[in-house]
Amino acid sequence: MKERPNTNKITIYDIAQALGLSASTVSRALQNNPLINEETRTKVQDAATNMGYVPNWIASSLRKKRSNILGLIVPRTSMYFQSTAISGIQHEAHKYGFSIVIGQSDETVAMEKELAHTFFSLRVDGLLAASSMFTTNIDHFSPFIKNNIPLVFYDRVPLDFPGYTITGDDFKGGFLATEHLIKQGCKKIAHFSGQLTCNLYQQRLAGYKAALAKYKIPYDESLLYVHNLTLDAGAEAARQIFAGKELPDGLFAANDASAVAFIQEARKVGIEIPGKIKVVGYSNDLSSRIISPSLTTIEQSGYKMGEKAVETLVQLINKEEKIKIVKNYVFEVELIQRESSAL
Repeated sequence: MKERPNTNKITIYDIAQALGLSASTVSRALQNNPLINEETRTKVQDAATNMGYVPNWIASSLRKKRSNILGLIVPRTSMYFQSTAISGIQHEAHKYGFSIVIGQSDETVAMEKELAHTFFSLRVDGLLAASSMFTTNIDHFSPFIKNNIPLVFYDRVPLDFPGYTITGDDFKGGFLATEHLIKQGCKKIAHFSGQLTCNLYQQRLAGYKAALAKYKIPYDESLLYVHNLTLDAGAEAARQIFAGKELPDGLFAANDASAVAFIQEARKVGIEIPGKIKVVGYSNDLSSRIISPSLTTIEQSGYKMGEKAVETLVQLINKEEKIKIVKNYVFEVELIQRESSAL
């Protein structure tokens, strides 16, 4: 029985010898260089696969001074907004010839620090990041800043970050959601917020307060519920509301998951949505269309935000920032009206 080759030792010289080609031809073929005809490229790539060739990306990046790899740190890949942003990031990165390596912080600063260190060690050409809900210090990103490795934050941005950012207009989103509830007749509007160490939730809360002020409705801090915006947290907050003496007539939730949880809990105790309480969420998740009643929400264009984040990062890598890049790019948001806030 033929012994399986040791994949750690297969080199382009082995492939070249097997095919009767020069090592330089094999190298170019593996990189899809158009100077090598398609038939030869296919033959080389098939041989490389069959022989178990694994390219040494670190050595290659040292030679070229570029890895063609972008790092990406996200809070949770399971979040609908992040999943759509990742799709946009992947599509745009491929267009520019970059691969993406994704790390999930799981909403912990400790894991975010570990991922930042790992991506720096991997010599990525640039880093995209959406910070955890609890990130207040950006020292763990300083190796990128000090070494002029492009760094772009999107969606969630640490409050003191001085660099390039891609965000949605979260203040306007909070304002639109709350104003809509007011125009639908609500006068006592509860708000589910994420942790206020995070820029998103600060801005959405500020928009909520501004809409109340515009319509001369006093801000009541007892109607603010700060939690992690998961289904479980939203359900727990809903139970607290339903146990109170006086129900609100409206709810603005800073994400769709907690709004959906609220609707589900309301159904369990016989509280009619939107008859008794009108509800608006945020992000336009798939769940917002499936839940009954369907959820009024704020669309924030995750896919486009991901594309724009990569475009900005690539321009920084190519040192085009002085002529092309908006330093703090803000996407418009819009209200999507559905059944949960109907009159």
